[in-house]
Amino acid sequence: MIFADADENYREADFVILGIPFEDSEMSFREGTSKAPDFIRYYSHNYESYVMESGIDLQNIKIHDAGNFSIEEAKNFVRRAREENKIPIVIGGAHSISPFLISSINEDLNVVILDAHLDFRKDYMGNEFSHACASRRIFEEVGKNRMISIGIRSASREEVEEAEKLNFKYILSSKFKKNIADEIKFDKIYLSIDMDVFDPCYAPGVSNPEPNGLGYEIFEFIKKISKKIYAVDVVEVSPPYDDGRTSLLAAKVIRNFISWKI
Repeated sequence: MIFADADENYREADFVILGIPFEDSEMSFREGTSKAPDFIRYYSHNYESYVMESGIDLQNIKIHDAGNFSIEEAKNFVRRAREENKIPIVIGGAHSISPFLISSINEDLNVVILDAHLDFRKDYMGNEFSHACASRRIFEEVGKNRMISIGIRSASREEVEEAEKLNFKYILSSKFKKNIADEIKFDKIYLSIDMDVFDPCYAPGVSNPEPNGLGYEIFEFIKKISKKIYAVDVVEVSPPYDDGRTSLLAAKVIRNFISWKI
């Protein structure tokens, strides 16, 4: 099954969707993110092709679903897509995929992460490429002036101390405000959306649910920066713990982004 309305051929497409059904061998809490790409595709068919929020009919947009890839295959595919001026939209999978994708793109994209967790550990259980280290690996790749994490409400003391020492910029969920998108001065953005940035009442089926999260204001945030976004990943949906809400929400985030970007 392909993502709804994503039946254009690759050559003609402006947006290319791909899945990476990957998760760490030792997830920190819940397993199941490897099942997410196909679940999110399935739930995308719940929606009408017409996006009321933007007045755009996705049947008129050139979208291609390329299927599922390994991380190595996806790195090459995403690099190629950007070189051909297409917008890659990656459906994970664990957040550990993001550093690999960002490092594969041959252009200076700034990184905006929506996440409940700081993910700034040096390693987790001996694995420096764990999802719990995703932001740390991205920070090492792009530097302190080209990334920010938003929606944070969980971290170890050591992570906070390291972030302060290295000047890693992040915004707590409690400090999120309506016009926060206006403070993002980046010109070209890679947006990484960990679905646990949403409160569990909106997105219960994630690997590491964290209460006191954000809600539908995230849509307005994405809308405001959408014109500057050139690649997206949506990660950490865990279908075995979902009642459909999280996959539906992830599919709607993707659909609305496409309509706003157009």
